[in-house]
Amino acid sequence: MPAPCNWIRGVLAAYLDGELKASTAEAVRRHLERCRHCARYAAQLKETWKILDAGAAPPPRPGFTGRMMARIVEEKELEALALRLRPRRRLRQVAAAVSGLAAGLVLGAALYSWMGLPPEPNSPVEQEVSRAVAFLEDADLLDEMAMVEAIQEMTGAETPGGGA
Repeated sequence: MPAPCNWIRGVLAAYLDGELKASTAEAVRRHLERCRHCARYAAQLKETWKILDAGAAPPPRPGFTGRMMARIVEEKELEALALRLRPRRRLRQVAAAVSGLAAGLVLGAALYSWMGLPPEPNSPVEQEVSRAVAFLEDADLLDEMAMVEAIQEMTGAETPGGGA
């Protein structure tokens, strides 16, 4: 649909109600004289308003009422069935969640008892290596903290927590 037709259809209700200023209304009238699609749309809109103003509904199509009544009955039956099935479904969901949680707990307990805690270093060599590794980890952390403080001093940023 061309852009002028889109614009016309957007202002057509105001045109038919006489709400447009004269120059705009004249432009719409000229377009309706030239464009049969928009003129037909305007006629349909007028007819719809006449029906709505009269309060009369358009005549029902043959078989429409019967099809709608059958559909309403079918939807009510489906709704009733869904309500009957819903409690069982929720019970199954709760049972599945509880059994999954129980299985996870059993698996976790089995893995914990099988793996246990890491063993303590037994020999003096293992103890010394453990202390050295801990010292090296602490030294790396101190180096990182010193680097952060140096960068903050260079940029003039404050240290979090008051520099502590």
